Amino acid sequence: MARAYKKTYLSGAMRNLAVMMDCGVRKYGYTIEEFYEKFLASEVSHQFAGGNPRYLVGLSGAELADSVVEATGGIALSENDGTYTVGSEYWAGWALAYYQWLTRRSFAYMHRKGLGIKEVVSMYYPLHEADLSKFADAADCIIQGK
Repeated sequence: MARAYKKTYLSGAMRNLAVMMDCGVRKYGYTIEEFYEKFLASEVSHQFAGGNPRYLVGLSGAELADSVVEATGGIALSENDGTYTVGSEYWAGWALAYYQWLTRRSFAYMHRKGLGIKEVVSMYYPLHEADLSKFADAADCIIQGK
């Protein structure tokens, strides 16, 4: 199956989506669910899923978060110290980017099928130290309604 983008972009894309999710929570103060809804409503999610290199690796994760906020009627904050926290929000973005690349499904489709950000974050324990294939298997079960 052809992917939306080449595997050479995958690592950078995963990192950027992870940092974007972390910034949405830590920099902007949204809950993970609020920020993910904004992401889904924005063109950023469509461009990312479609493999647009500007959104995959051309912008930083913090810049992606800024774009999501601006696209949904907010005002991007100018301060950005470049730091992020590797926690459940970061991991959720990391895992979702991998799964989206693997399956070629849009983020909106995954959300409609029950794989929302709340479900992904709930998998942080025990899957955050496991191979991402374990997350992919669990995500497949959710989407298939098993």
